[in-house]
Amino acid sequence: MENNQVWHYLLRYLEYSKVIKNYSQNTIRSYKCTIKRFLRETNINTTSDLNKQTIESWFFKGRLERHWSPSTFRSHLKHINCLCKWLEKENLIDHNPCQGIEKPKLEHKLPRTLSKEEAKLVLDTTYHMRYTYKFERYRNTALIGIMLYAGLRRGETMKLKLHDVKLYEKTIFLKQAKGHKDRIVPINTALASILEQYLVERGRLKKDSIYFFVGTNNNLPLGEKVFTRLMKQLRKKTKLDFSAHTLRHAFARLMLEGGCDIYTLSKLMGHSKITTTTIYLSCSTEQMSKSIEMHRLN
Repeated sequence: MENNQVWHYLLRYLEYSKVIKNYSQNTIRSYKCTIKRFLRETNINTTSDLNKQTIESWFFKGRLERHWSPSTFRSHLKHINCLCKWLEKENLIDHNPCQGIEKPKLEHKLPRTLSKEEAKLVLDTTYHMRYTYKFERYRNTALIGIMLYAGLRRGETMKLKLHDVKLYEKTIFLKQAKGHKDRIVPINTALASILEQYLVERGRLKKDSIYFFVGTNNNLPLGEKVFTRLMKQLRKKTKLDFSAHTLRHAFARLMLEGGCDIYTLSKLMGHSKITTTTIYLSCSTEQMSKSIEMHRLN
């Protein structure tokens, strides 16, 4: 890639995206991954090689041979289109070759979630699993609890700092979460009890770290491998197919079933648009059952 002209321009574009557009590291990594794959598989080296036919052929191949979902197709196209728009703006190409490329219609899929009983099973299993150290029991229960009771994303949970969790105020402060937005999430009574038990055990071991969730034998932030291993163990023991994001979906579903209004839920989850939150209305059969009973002919 060192001698590839388009790759060189991509690196300049990513610098621009970081400095001016304030894109997150995850977003920049996604752009880089897509363009690198595109250049490698199409053998494009210079901007003169960029044309609609070559780009379109790559996407057709992705759909037909690699079985890309519509969302994968659209995500890759967005990355290439943004680069081409920047190249056009900088007068490095005459026109954007991505213009006019049609996108497949998105499938309407409901987010995978958990029922109240399944969520309780996951939480209880986390607590009652066999651990080498007592500290792991309280830490892991707090980890799963904070996603189920507060709806935090996996990345937000792992990056939590000790001073972000204020039990006396019953709030969790999320600094520059997804979309570079700060938000405050309240802590309910059940979660407060779980977090308090963890903090007592954390204090007993004199854990000296700025991070809320730390390793067992050190003060380093909890590692991705530990988290992944925990999720794998929980799936095996509960016989439920779920991911970290499923816990966030479960939070939304259980909040709605408990009577939370959609606007408040949207704020709690940190959604930019309330339409993103409304999809959870279709996930809750209990919520729909309550509503259908309101039919005037019932």
